[in-house]
Amino acid sequence: MDFLHPLLSTEYQLNTPTLMSVVQNACFKVLMRKTGVVFTGEPRIGKTRCCEALVHEIPKKFHNVYAFMIAATNKDIHPQYSSIVHQLIEMEEIRPSTRTTFIQRQAMLIERLKIRAAANNAKQIVMLIDELQRLSAGDFNQLADLYNKLRACNITLTVVSFAMPSIEKRVVEFLSNDDRHIIGRFLSDIRPLYGVTNQKQLCTILSLYDTDSPFPDNPRDSFTKDLLPKAYASNFRLADLSEDIWREMSRVASGKYVNNLPMQHLTQTIAYLFLILSHEDCSTLVVAVDLIEEAVRESNFQEFCRSINGGGQ
Repeated sequence: MDFLHPLLSTEYQLNTPTLMSVVQNACFKVLMRKTGVVFTGEPRIGKTRCCEALVHEIPKKFHNVYAFMIAATNKDIHPQYSSIVHQLIEMEEIRPSTRTTFIQRQAMLIERLKIRAAANNAKQIVMLIDELQRLSAGDFNQLADLYNKLRACNITLTVVSFAMPSIEKRVVEFLSNDDRHIIGRFLSDIRPLYGVTNQKQLCTILSLYDTDSPFPDNPRDSFTKDLLPKAYASNFRLADLSEDIWREMSRVASGKYVNNLPMQHLTQTIAYLFLILSHEDCSTLVVAVDLIEEAVRESNFQEFCRSINGGGQ
């Protein structure tokens, strides 16, 4: 296998049931011009991939919508510090002078967003935020200000976010501080995301490697056909390995990842299998159970579970 192959570089998208559900739910929010949906899940289950997918899928479905993605960071430990405006200014490559006040910077950002919207003939902007839990209380208030100022310009700001489950604690904090406007605007609809929860779902995901891409704007042959042409011609399918892969990954899973297999470790397991099997391609290809065990081990899944669970099982 070529080391530049998309399977090794992870530069490919699997339209898993979870991803397609996120796209459907987020697009409904855009259609209804609502805001406040937050998708939460444990690390490595695929939240960032879903966010990245929405950047491409929303403009395809809504031609008069401007959508962009930002990965949130909190550059200060003070809970009232706001960095979201500064992050957006940096992303837009706006270069204010050192004497420019925060209010002026905010106004510059609003003008830039209005220009972006006008270029798309848009009256709606969709901001996709990854790692929402990193934002400070000040950030949420600044987002509310952006929403209100854009609204005054007849532009609707729809915020779709992805976060760790700890975002629920922020809701409690905002309630205790009577910041209900923040909850209503950005945290009113929190939806959990999961990894692979059962063997049937795993089989569905593995079958995506066996089939050609159905999307004309992203054509590709089946990974199985491409990398194992002889085995594929003799009806070898990766989906047939779902029982063995599910059993082995479930065996080493612990903590939050029991019946919640993370997509990142699954795709690493599959990439390893293809890497080894591509050198053994034949019409009578058989995948030994010990190779699947080796692939799961090489994905570092068990060690990841132990580290994230604090060393326990």
